Amino acid sequence: MLYRLIAGNKRCFKGLSIEDGKIVSLVPRKTLIYAFGPLFIGDIVKVDQENTIVEVQERQNILIRPRVANLDYAIVVASTCEPDFSSYLLDKFLCYLNFCHIPVIIAFTKIDRLNHSKREEIKKYQEYYESLGFPSFVTSKFDTRTIEPIIDRIQGKTVAFMGQTGAGKSSLINAIDKDFNRRIGEYSKALGRGKHQTKEVIFFQYLGGLIGDTPGFSSLDFSLLKITSRDLSRIYPGYEKYALKCYYNDCMHLSEKECKVKEALEEGRLSKESYDNYLKMLKEIKEGKRNG
Repeated sequence: MLYRLIAGNKRCFKGLSIEDGKIVSLVPRKTLIYAFGPLFIGDIVKVDQENTIVEVQERQNILIRPRVANLDYAIVVASTCEPDFSSYLLDKFLCYLNFCHIPVIIAFTKIDRLNHSKREEIKKYQEYYESLGFPSFVTSKFDTRTIEPIIDRIQGKTVAFMGQTGAGKSSLINAIDKDFNRRIGEYSKALGRGKHQTKEVIFFQYLGGLIGDTPGFSSLDFSLLKITSRDLSRIYPGYEKYALKCYYNDCMHLSEKECKVKEALEEGRLSKESYDNYLKMLKEIKEGKRNG
């Protein structure tokens, strides 16, 4: 029988039967781990009559951080306050997910806490990322109308909510269905970041699909993810279609002639703020190489 792993650790997992939807405890065969490597939540596995995992099906995609496989969407939860919105961190998440070939939905959270001016500012970010092809929504856990467009998109899909600590992932999941009852972390003004509540990746059944909650984090190390400067020039959000038309095949969008990314930037089709983030990430990758 085939099961999808929905929770667990290295030695014991909860599996959801593909055939009848039953949830059972599963243990991987030791030789499987030695031969295949660690299992990820979201893996589809073959199980024998003793509920031992004997085989892992080919993965559609994987994320190393958080450890999850076979996603239809990753929902990037971007806080608009406590912690403050960071276009740099959002762009970095989008690079990572583009690199892993995982479609993205962006959810800007805590919109109810913003004054009119700040709301308009976030609205502009939403419109910009929409123009790049990322479905984007501004949400409040207190207003179900802001959650419904996300629900419409994720029905029947396997999705994982991810983002920085304290961004509101668990609150958003609870707003989708209060029966999930995920523990909600607090924001520490002294630390300037949220406090961890979700410690592991776990999936919940929802409207014919699965919703995953994942641990929050505040940084992504491209060197650990094996993302190079060359990769970045092609996977950076909004740059893909322009990079293919640049004069040089290896254009880094810096000072090269006939760079289509720079042209789009000058014409206002790409964001100057996002380009500054791109330069910062390039520097980060190069310094990582020197230090590593």
